[in-house]
Amino acid sequence: MKRGAKTSSGKTTRGWGGGAGGAGDLSKWYGATRKLYLPGGLLTLDDVPSYLNGSLAGDYGYDPLGLGQDQDQVAKYREYELIHARWAMLGAAGAIIPEGLAANGADIKGATWFETGKVLLEGDSLNYFAVPWGVVDNKLPLVVVLGLQVALMGAAEKFRSDLTGPPGYSPGTGKFDSDVFNGLDNLSPGGPFDPLGLADDPDLLAELQVKEIKNGRLAMVSMLGFAIQGAVTGEGPYANWSKHIADPFGYNLLTVLGAEERVAVDNAVSF
Repeated sequence: MKRGAKTSSGKTTRGWGGGAGGAGDLSKWYGATRKLYLPGGLLTLDDVPSYLNGSLAGDYGYDPLGLGQDQDQVAKYREYELIHARWAMLGAAGAIIPEGLAANGADIKGATWFETGKVLLEGDSLNYFAVPWGVVDNKLPLVVVLGLQVALMGAAEKFRSDLTGPPGYSPGTGKFDSDVFNGLDNLSPGGPFDPLGLADDPDLLAELQVKEIKNGRLAMVSMLGFAIQGAVTGEGPYANWSKHIADPFGYNLLTVLGAEERVAVDNAVSF
């Protein structure tokens, strides 16, 4: 059951997804008629490097520094981009959700993403809010948490790069042996990783891949924004968002940067 990146010339299908209930017009995302990063008149296909040929999801012809060089290099960069995008989507959710739960009454220590490690270093345990089972006390020290993360992430990445995997169980697929991974794509394998069969239709898979990379790019920018935001305000993204929603004109980028206490700190640093 191999599922990889396949495109079509604008075919519309019925089923789960966008458009009229199925895959939308794929010609706007793939091929020579796809959307580019600048509107018509400012950028044409003649201005796009030949190695950006519209075969990859999320290809808007953008490579001003010419880093792609050729299609093999582009494929390598796409693998790096997609893996980072998926981690960033998980990271963005992990940065917002615990803080939001703590702000609404959950007993979560170190809920702000940049304080979690500090709590563990100080010897305190983390309380995980495991919905719907309540709060779970985690007494593992930071070194153990890091060790487990490195081991699990390293094993998952090795299985992915080697196109192998252990036997296991997946909802919708049931029990499976390790040979179920043979011949699968190492970026969009499907199989046990698609228990709902969302990508059974190749056209729909092509559209879902566009949505995935667009959301992943947004998540990577968001994580960078969270880091800068935390350094400037000393608060997490949920706290900043809550203050902005409560008073959009009184709490925003301009008011934060122009606040008296920040101006005083900046002036002190400049001396």
